Amino acid sequence: MKIIVALDFSDITQKVLNHAKKLAQALPADLVLLHVAEPHPDQIAYDFDPASVTAIDPAEIREHIAQRFHQEHKTLQEYADQLRNESLNCTALMVQGETVDMILTEAEKLSADFIMAGSHGKGMISQLLLGSTSEDLLKKSSLPVYLVPANRK
Repeated sequence: MKIIVALDFSDITQKVLNHAKKLAQALPADLVLLHVAEPHPDQIAYDFDPASVTAIDPAEIREHIAQRFHQEHKTLQEYADQLRNESLNCTALMVQGETVDMILTEAEKLSADFIMAGSHGKGMISQLLLGSTSEDLLKKSSLPVYLVPANRK
């Protein structure tokens, strides 16, 4: 069995990893930790008019984003290493693109059995304005989706 574990490095990440670990041990299953990085570093430099912001060099923006991607990749690898140290089969994968589409594409490519992700429990207004990744996953996925709820106060 193979589980795609979508991670966004938010406050809920550790809770999602804990659920993934327990499930992988119980089934047993292989884990694929998947992080979707947005946006593409070269795209940033073309998304604004450089003449309107003279103090910022587009190359500096690309460099900053590349550094952030490097750190995200390193963090993802550390999570995978922790799970491997607990004798779990785990792979880390970082891709770029639109979050839900990339999760579904990778799940199909890797012949995953289901997808696990965190649900942040956004309020209704936030969800209307920003949308919900977990809701989109539920609507668009042909695979079962296991959502880990955010802690409620």
